[in-house]
Amino acid sequence: MIIFAFKIKILKNYSKNIFMFKHFFFVLFFCLCIFNFGYNFGYAQKLNSTEEQIFRSEAVKFIQAFYAELPSVLPKLNDSIPRPDENDEGKPITKKVTNKDIFIDKFFPNHDIYVYNDMSPDDEAKRTDKRVMTIEEYLPELKRIFDNKKEKLVITLKSALGKEVRYNGQAQEAYYFVKIEVERKLKGSYLSLQYTENVKPLDIYVRTLDKPDSKLLKFDIIGIDYKSRQIKEPGSMTMEEATAQGLKFFDNEEFEKAYKYLNFHSKNKKFAKNSNASWAMAYMNFWGRGVEKNDKEMVKWLDESADRDNLYALYFLGENYFFGEYGVEENEKKGLKYIRKAAKKGLAEAQYSLGEKYEKGQGGLKPDKKDAKYWYEKAAKQGHAKAKAGLKTLNAGGKK
Repeated sequence: MIIFAFKIKILKNYSKNIFMFKHFFFVLFFCLCIFNFGYNFGYAQKLNSTEEQIFRSEAVKFIQAFYAELPSVLPKLNDSIPRPDENDEGKPITKKVTNKDIFIDKFFPNHDIYVYNDMSPDDEAKRTDKRVMTIEEYLPELKRIFDNKKEKLVITLKSALGKEVRYNGQAQEAYYFVKIEVERKLKGSYLSLQYTENVKPLDIYVRTLDKPDSKLLKFDIIGIDYKSRQIKEPGSMTMEEATAQGLKFFDNEEFEKAYKYLNFHSKNKKFAKNSNASWAMAYMNFWGRGVEKNDKEMVKWLDESADRDNLYALYFLGENYFFGEYGVEENEKKGLKYIRKAAKKGLAEAQYSLGEKYEKGQGGLKPDKKDAKYWYEKAAKQGHAKAKAGLKTLNAGGKK
């Protein structure tokens, strides 16, 4: 853990003292959290050889389940199912969720993960087709191309081989990831014209978060790529291709290359619509990794990412508004709205923060031990140390 040293001058003006204290607190809080979420979960331990083998094996099973469910979900992709939810004020509501959303949430960390277009029976996608698209775009396109009632799509996983396990300790939540070399076959009526067999080798990247409730237990896909693809300069790539490559460099902690590829098309309006790309830009601008540190740019990209419901951006932007920092006017109610969204999406740090605000009655909330306990429990189940301590105090009936 990096130790951050701050020098705070004692000011005669009381209001300035308060401002400086809040500035110190928020910067310290933001730095510790964004650098290493693992601080509240215990220090990361390298997987031993047995654990690595378990990871490879479970990652292969996860991919097998993905391809097994994919053909069955396509016909009912846009069907919706009512599910209990809550609004921004925490009041219970019923929300309709499509099968597409349920499927993506099961196998991917969010809807903006890039995958390569592997649908064409040819070696490469047609020039008029997008070679790279998000998983949210991919599923409807797969349905459009292979939607034939007479000839159902059949997907066969011919082989899947786990390769080197790697660790990303500088991510918003530290994680292990493994590349699985896959050869899969699509068999179906391509654009209703002919019954084809499409066999392609792919590289699929699977991660497991380095947390007690997740490590080697929960998995998600963070990228699907052509095998042995030649890396071009960003100027020779489409926006989607360059962004996908930039995010791959970002996951590998190659920040200079990541910024080069991500920044090249960053003025394209479509770029900001990818929450992972805008989050990566916010992260690199805040820390000065791959680019000179720029807080103004950090806030801009954080805002863009939060607009697409990236849970990390929602949380940090929420805390930003709550404390009124980096040129953002203090607005506790707005900050609480963002934090609640991140908590609902399952981010332990946001769940703990929301529980603490309920316990202390902050941000316009009335002190409510029941709600505080509810959110502490959710964070504690993910191994959050401070949430566990908060629960212990609440259950003992004392003060933190």
